[in-house]
Amino acid sequence: MTKKQKDNEAVSGFVDAVITVRQAIKQLAQQKIREWHDRELTYEMLQVMMVLWRKNQVNQQEVANTVQKSKASLTPLIDKLVKINLVTRSEDPNDRRNKIISLTNRGKEYKKKFSPMISEIYSLIQGNVSDKKLKEVSGVLLTLSVKITDGR
Repeated sequence: MTKKQKDNEAVSGFVDAVITVRQAIKQLAQQKIREWHDRELTYEMLQVMMVLWRKNQVNQQEVANTVQKSKASLTPLIDKLVKINLVTRSEDPNDRRNKIISLTNRGKEYKKKFSPMISEIYSLIQGNVSDKKLKEVSGVLLTLSVKITDGR
């Protein structure tokens, strides 16, 4: 096996591992949402809410980028969040094509409701992996992300 083949095999294994972890996190979160008997939020809606809980108000494109969805596929999720009074949508004063998504008071209260569940998910994800190791892996992932983005 050549060095190039070994490198490709290592990268392929890494990509498979990232996909597997992402899917496992999604399944864990969906399970916890069901256990908490929340019928209003889906995993995808929870992802949007988590972005807003960090920033309170974000333009729709930034939310789409963060949760890795197109603006078109994000629109129905935001419509549902608006309908259940967790977020509002308004025009961006700087660019009418963009919408600003903001938390309502109810949306802010939901953070209190979901914080214990999110903490439980984070604890289960971390398991017995040290904070140092998680930071190291996060650094590697961010470095690769920048390299991939800059290399296009």
